[in-house]
Amino acid sequence: MPAKSRPDATDALFHRIVFALFAAGFATFAQLYSVQSVLPEISADFGVDPSQAALTISMATTGIAIGVLPWAFAADRWGRVRVMKVSAVSAAVIGLVTPFLHSLPLILGSRLIEGLALAAIPAIAVTYIADELPARRVTAAAGAFVSGNSIGGLLGRLIAGLVSEHFGWQLGLMTVAVLCVVACSIFVIAVPAPHGYLPSRLRTEDVTAAAAAQTRQERTVASPVPSLSAWQRFTMALTTPALWGTYAQPFLLMGSFLSLFSFLGYHLQAAPYGLSTAVTSMVFTVYLVGTFTARWSGSVAGRFGHRRLLYTGIGMMIGGAALTLTAPLAVIVLGVALFTAGYFVTSPVTSAMTSLIAGPCRSQATAIYQLVFYVGNSVFGWMLGRVFEEFDWAGVALGIITMCLVAALIAATLLPKRPGAAASRSPASS
Repeated sequence: MPAKSRPDATDALFHRIVFALFAAGFATFAQLYSVQSVLPEISADFGVDPSQAALTISMATTGIAIGVLPWAFAADRWGRVRVMKVSAVSAAVIGLVTPFLHSLPLILGSRLIEGLALAAIPAIAVTYIADELPARRVTAAAGAFVSGNSIGGLLGRLIAGLVSEHFGWQLGLMTVAVLCVVACSIFVIAVPAPHGYLPSRLRTEDVTAAAAAQTRQERTVASPVPSLSAWQRFTMALTTPALWGTYAQPFLLMGSFLSLFSFLGYHLQAAPYGLSTAVTSMVFTVYLVGTFTARWSGSVAGRFGHRRLLYTGIGMMIGGAALTLTAPLAVIVLGVALFTAGYFVTSPVTSAMTSLIAGPCRSQATAIYQLVFYVGNSVFGWMLGRVFEEFDWAGVALGIITMCLVAALIAATLLPKRPGAAASRSPASS
């Protein structure tokens, strides 16, 4: 029996992939969102409005949106793991430089470049998981990757906020950058070499045919179809209606999630609450519930149903956002926790559905998914900032609820009940 088809070998590979991608997700989201907890300090330091300060996040997410497709094509040619390593190391170096810049335009430019460097990890990670693991373990591994994202996002925000309270926001961001270097090093050392996908530059017709035959015998996960060019796979990813249903989810749901955490700090530091930066940062500890719900979501998706689980998460987000419209601080924190738990129910489900529906265009579909994910961040992070300036927190919360309702409507219209069945009806399989 081939090693990678043995249960013990598969378990060992699963745990190595989960560990490595947990570290990669931690590094990516810690440096991406650490600035979120110090936005009020950046506003005060540079004398800018909340929507302008929020550009420090929007520029990074714009960089990721620009970079995901080029990185995906590079991964097809040069290999998933090699490209993710280059991405992680480059972003870690840029993250060390950014806190030393002393003008907002320079910081925004650095954040854009940092986003470009970071883009490979979210663009490729789930595709790499689907290439290397059996279908039954893809959603669970994706949930572990999202857990790394949530813990990285939590600690990045928390550490930056706590350190900035006493030493300034620059040192807060530097502390997070150093932690990201450590996490990046762990990823580079721990990530297993790829076995489930052959880069196109090494692929010949004979090798491709042999690899495809072996894959059909050993794996239940569909591998990229060699007879399709990269452009054909990209076209398929753009023209499959069910995939548009998955693309809409991160655009709207992550856009709402980013906006809640970007402008909640302004709301809680203003009257009547008047919280300090350090105390406001502690609110981000509700991110921990996302770690658990992401893992739970990944483990029960097969039994509960992907689309039903998505509706559950969206309903939790709507309820949580509604609770933040109330006055008591404890109820607001409860609402943020419920909203966070709901978002991290949806995230591994929609990313796994994208891979399962896409079939032979998995790499390109995942890249498009990540592109709209970060376009949503950039667009709504700025747009709801303007809403906050005009209508305060109530406008932001109502905007978030509306976005979640639209996401649910699109899911009901376009997403199949069984994503695997949709994949079997894709053009490549007919």
